[in-house]
Amino acid sequence: MVKTEKRKMEKYLFNTLPEVLVPIEITKRGNKLKIEAFKRVKKVAKQFYKLYKDDPFSESAREYLHNNLKDAVDSWGYFTDDLSEGHIATYIANTFDEGLIQDTTLQIKSGEGYENLTEYELEKIDSESDECYFVTVIDNKIVSVCETNASDAFIGAKEINVYTAPEYRGKGYGASNVSAMIKHYMGLEYNVAYTSRMDNYASIRLAERCGLDRIAESYYYICYRAL
Repeated sequence: MVKTEKRKMEKYLFNTLPEVLVPIEITKRGNKLKIEAFKRVKKVAKQFYKLYKDDPFSESAREYLHNNLKDAVDSWGYFTDDLSEGHIATYIANTFDEGLIQDTTLQIKSGEGYENLTEYELEKIDSESDECYFVTVIDNKIVSVCETNASDAFIGAKEINVYTAPEYRGKGYGASNVSAMIKHYMGLEYNVAYTSRMDNYASIRLAERCGLDRIAESYYYICYRAL
């Protein structure tokens, strides 16, 4: 199935020229394949569906999109530099493993008072919000963080992310923080989603270790505005 972006939204995007455009999105959930595309590249999307509906996430499928979209993307003043970037797996949490949660995992509302070794900026969260961070603290240093995206995500779930400083990986800190976050949100009766790049094998293994169920695979043709 191929659907086009709503006309008003597409017009708005090309009037404002944001830093990132995604002219084609491909999602397979169960046996259902859905492609959403800008109207101006609908012909490419329809031909892609015809050619690759049985293998939409292969390297050749990505190359087909790139070869047939590159001229249009260039004319918009955008470019794509990593064809693997938008290949994403989406997981949903149906349970959590209490045994994965370590004593070093803490629930916090800001990173104040700690040296943060992760790539996330731990902005202060309002005390009334049900959002929080779950972190691993070693020697007063935050070495691993699980956070929530700014808004509710896939299928109305809280989408969570995790990052562990490279020198502290392989110790179960990421799985501990993810499990603690799932426990927190499931206690509040939220669905919890987790996403990972398909080429991030450590992240995929973490999702599997935490007992998350893969429910969808997606590919976003991500374009960046040229400077």
